[in-house]
Amino acid sequence: MNSNKRFNPNELAQYVSGGYETINGMLQSGAASVIWSLIELQDVLGVTGNVAEIGVFQGRTLLMLCHALNQGEKAFGFDVFGIPMGSNKEWPEKLDENLNRFGLGDDTVSVKTVDSSTLAPEDIVATFGGASIRLFSIDGDHGVDGVLHDLNLAKASLAEGGLIIADDLFNAWYPTVTEALYKFLWDDPGDLEPIAMISANGPLVTGAGKLIIGRSSFANKYKAGLKILNRDDLKHCDPFAGFADVPSFYFEDLPQKYPLDGRNLEILNEILAK
Repeated sequence: MNSNKRFNPNELAQYVSGGYETINGMLQSGAASVIWSLIELQDVLGVTGNVAEIGVFQGRTLLMLCHALNQGEKAFGFDVFGIPMGSNKEWPEKLDENLNRFGLGDDTVSVKTVDSSTLAPEDIVATFGGASIRLFSIDGDHGVDGVLHDLNLAKASLAEGGLIIADDLFNAWYPTVTEALYKFLWDDPGDLEPIAMISANGPLVTGAGKLIIGRSSFANKYKAGLKILNRDDLKHCDPFAGFADVPSFYFEDLPQKYPLDGRNLEILNEILAK
């Protein structure tokens, strides 16, 4: 076990098992189970760094990402908190309450009231102290241009082995998000590619599908890990947006996530050693 974690494995398990449901936001049990696996896989792969989210709302997903943090790492959040910007006072107050409830203060979490469209890649990278983000959730502006802008902010700031978690894949309420994701992957993904698709498994008001995007050099490692840890919910592996073998996770019942220990860890290490 990594003794340098901000939260211990039991606290992460408790959050995924229902702790997140005490916070308003767009994270469902299926996505939480896969993100849990990604957090564990990053520890095995030696991926470190900060976490970030555009579109924080009241912190349900951001707090999930905070469970990945090692001591000394930070979380960054960005949200307009209402239209006009800053007009909704309840959301940031609830966010502060939720962060405090989990023992997270200003020394660990920095949240800015800002329209991410006003941020340039070099500005956000400077805010993070370099390309240091291991997990970057995108759930801000849902227009094509806005999603593309936020994806490019994340692209510029990812740490080696970092991942983008793009919300609202195939969400009928926001078809422009899926349009933007295809456009990003078709036009200029750089060294990024889709790692996994996660279906929604609850009411639309609590979340939608998510697309995991990461560096090509880490893609097969993450895919192998997810196929082991979330194998019961693996629907199929098909091409997506021109990229081969993208796992799709679908949940007919409660998500099933296997521990990354014992034989599962042995199998993963055997695959990684090839």
